[in-house]
Amino acid sequence: MKQLKTIVLLAILCVMVPKTSAVAQEAEVRNAIVESLAAWRSADFQKLGTFYDARVRGYMLDGGMLLTGYNAAALEASVSTGFAFSLEPRDIDIVIISPEVAASVAIVEGTITLPGGATQEGSWRYSETRVKEGGVWKVLQYHFSPLAQAEF
Repeated sequence: MKQLKTIVLLAILCVMVPKTSAVAQEAEVRNAIVESLAAWRSADFQKLGTFYDARVRGYMLDGGMLLTGYNAAALEASVSTGFAFSLEPRDIDIVIISPEVAASVAIVEGTITLPGGATQEGSWRYSETRVKEGGVWKVLQYHFSPLAQAEF
């Protein structure tokens, strides 16, 4: 009987450990997303750069062509022309693919200020893939696009 209790306890622990690990990883990714957006809002491009993999690529809000790499100087130059944004994520959904890879989607809402002062308020879709490097969840791929209002 004692052996049976031990086996059942070990089986329960084996089932629970991966879930706890996935929950912890999800919290780490969620925190990285929030910290990345905070660095964007504060124009702290040195800190923001720590959240990007060297192979990063993606599509930005302007609907333009694929961007590759991370360029803090280009971001600083865009801010000096008046570009800014204040976006907050909601409905973040994270899938842990492996201990080193996660995919996330979210809706971001807020205001974008374009060079010249024009502003646009709204909601955008955001998706990303992050890889864990040196204990940091870094963006490998991202996509921003407008959230269309459904017409039913």
